[in-house]
Amino acid sequence: MRTPWPDRVLVLEGTPDRALFTNEELATADELKLPKRRDEWLLSRAAAKQLAVRLGIAADPRDVRVDRPFLARTNWYVSLSHSHPYAGAAISRTPVGVDVQVVREIPEYSTHLFLSAEEDEEMHRCAIASRVLHFWCAKEAAFKQRSHEFTTMKQCPMRLVSESQSGLVFDAVETFAGGEVIVAVTRPIS
Repeated sequence: MRTPWPDRVLVLEGTPDRALFTNEELATADELKLPKRRDEWLLSRAAAKQLAVRLGIAADPRDVRVDRPFLARTNWYVSLSHSHPYAGAAISRTPVGVDVQVVREIPEYSTHLFLSAEEDEEMHRCAIASRVLHFWCAKEAAFKQRSHEFTTMKQCPMRLVSESQSGLVFDAVETFAGGEVIVAVTRPIS
């Protein structure tokens, strides 16, 4: 899937290419009992591996390990997300968060669980399709980027800046609707 952020985000759909992984990684994935979870685990990491190759971090996707030692050694941050049959990864030089969600209805009465009162007011002013899911994705991505600062998603602040037909821009995160998926990625921290 194409996103507006090809230099930071890659979203894949379908069955992961097992040729991208080492035997050790495949063994770890195969320990997951549910095939859906195994595919999500592999597909999100396949996205990270392919994005790392695209960014020139590694020449061979099998050399990319989505673990702390590899990331520390290369000075890159990675965030993973999945919503079957999609998965995505974001890579940045600064802490990053990504969220991928298949479009579905989330009841508006549930927003008090993850939005502040001000954010809920902003959400209700939006006309974008699946507005609750856009806000959910934005919150999830922002929380992934800043989870060391907050204990819940609701505590992680964000302020809506603008709205278009395909996405929302917040002070620290952007969303994009592409087909049956909504993707959110944080903006680089300076």
